[in-house]
Amino acid sequence: MFKTRLMAFVALCCAAFASPLAAQERGLLDYTTFATNDLYGDGQDRWQSASNMISFLYGPKDRYDPPAQFGRLWELRGGLQIITPENTRAPAAGDRRVAGILRAGLWTHAARGGWDFALGGGVEAVGPATRLISLQDRFHQRFGFDRISAGAQASQIGNRVRPMASATASYDVSLGDAVTLRPFVEGRYGLESYARAGFDLTLGPGFDHGVFGRDYVTGHKYQVLEGATEPGVTAVFGADVARVFSSAYLPAPTYRPTALRSRVRAGMMVEDKLFSLFYGATYLGPEFVGQGGGQVVGSWQLQLKF
Repeated sequence: MFKTRLMAFVALCCAAFASPLAAQERGLLDYTTFATNDLYGDGQDRWQSASNMISFLYGPKDRYDPPAQFGRLWELRGGLQIITPENTRAPAAGDRRVAGILRAGLWTHAARGGWDFALGGGVEAVGPATRLISLQDRFHQRFGFDRISAGAQASQIGNRVRPMASATASYDVSLGDAVTLRPFVEGRYGLESYARAGFDLTLGPGFDHGVFGRDYVTGHKYQVLEGATEPGVTAVFGADVARVFSSAYLPAPTYRPTALRSRVRAGMMVEDKLFSLFYGATYLGPEFVGQGGGQVVGSWQLQLKF
């Protein structure tokens, strides 16, 4: 039942945009992936252990910015996320439980009056049925990393499928030549529900144009369209805070989310005629009362231009 419901919803998402795109003679514009791992940051493997996002962009050909109308430019976005305790071999009492999450959804992008908007929804699933935790454990065994103990796997967050929805609005403020401040707000409902506000500061040409996603774990803004900007080097800084209303990964009454969840990040993108490479580091503040400090995770994105 779990897998049937998940696959049915994903198929419905695909069908929802496939026929309108065909009728309007649109097509696939580009796709990209964005990966995050604790190992790439502070070299450990804990809490927000790993995540990966993949985006496929559909819409009018030769477009490098969102249109004014919703429903003309669509992003099919999928992802996975793995959450673990600080010590996977012998978790401390009160540390967070293991969770493996899959998500897929459909977003539409639009730009009006200097504002960029992204509206969308889909489905996300958590639990042993996703098989993510067992796959990670086998990967760790193969390459000599810390195993996830049988006890930790047995106590992981149980199977659950829930609809998700999110809305994001951002506004670019030019501060000078190739310097842009981009404040944003976001609201989300799903396995975690929250309201968030923050900003991105970019120095360089890397995000002057294009269609952008935002990584779920780190908040890094990522470019979906290759070739949307001129070659060069761009530095990116950002921060945000979120008020978390509920979290299936931190079930009450055992856990209590922190009053405000904070993130601070920095990254650099190198844009060349043949490729685009991004690396960023993010400090994630404690996410629940009793967590023994924050963590630094690393993220990367590589786009090859053919």
